[in-house]
Amino acid sequence: MSNPTRRGQIGEVRTSMQGASVTPFANTHFILPYGLRLQQTKNAGDTTVDIPAGITFVYAIAVGGGGGGSAGTGNTSRSGGGAGGIAWGWTLANSTCVVGAGGTSGNNGGYTRYGNVIAGGGGAGGGAGNLGGGGGGQSAGSTNYYGIPGGASVTVSSGLNGNNGSGGGGGGAQISTTAKAGNGGNGISGGGGAINSFSGGIAGDGGNGLAGGGGGGAPSPNTGGNGGSGINILTGITYTSISGTAQTGAGGAGIAGAGTAGTSGSVGGAGGLGGGGGGGSTGTGGAGGAGILYLFY
Repeated sequence: MSNPTRRGQIGEVRTSMQGASVTPFANTHFILPYGLRLQQTKNAGDTTVDIPAGITFVYAIAVGGGGGGSAGTGNTSRSGGGAGGIAWGWTLANSTCVVGAGGTSGNNGGYTRYGNVIAGGGGAGGGAGNLGGGGGGQSAGSTNYYGIPGGASVTVSSGLNGNNGSGGGGGGAQISTTAKAGNGGNGISGGGGAINSFSGGIAGDGGNGLAGGGGGGAPSPNTGGNGGSGINILTGITYTSISGTAQTGAGGAGIAGAGTAGTSGSVGGAGGLGGGGGGGSTGTGGAGGAGILYLFY
């Protein structure tokens, strides 16, 4: 007589069979664990949410707007903007929302909120991030919604990379050699790259993350930094780094789109949709990517 299968026995595999009348669902929506489906996507400027009757809790992924790259002529200017903060979790269903806009030249990105899930904007070039956003070049990133600390910035003239954290710290400027300026720190949200003001040098790259920071700008004849890479949070596709151009940094990728290259010597590259940081420039800093809000139920 064979041994019976014991309840809970190690190695036991339980199986079940679908009935012949069951039709597998068509995968037309992005699906989270527990059978949740992406039902609504909100872009910058949206303020209302229509939740069906009977839905009590909603799973939200919120991304703040990316920081704008900075412009100007000093050694503390022309740095890339930090990526917007990213937060996710369950919250009570709510009929209102805030979706942050990307920061314009020299301005922080706006925050995104649904219920109690809040993601801050990225810091402008030379400005600190908030609520998980990456710091602009030469500025610190910030602690996020979950209490994970942001990366510290480094001294202005060091040329060192920003520190890693929930929001990466901005890189340090390079003013004394042709060595590359500091890159933004990596994190959930990347920090901004810094300026290289020494003739013949290369500006710092934006930090990498789910959303990437913007590359630093540089005076003529120097080359701007590359934008940080990002990852599409729904599909896992990587948005690769965009190369900087003459004097202007490229925008960092967001979670929903790649950054763009800047206009040589004029306008920094724009951050990608979903929190990418804008590139720095001698002329006008690139705009940060708009925030985004995904709602699942």
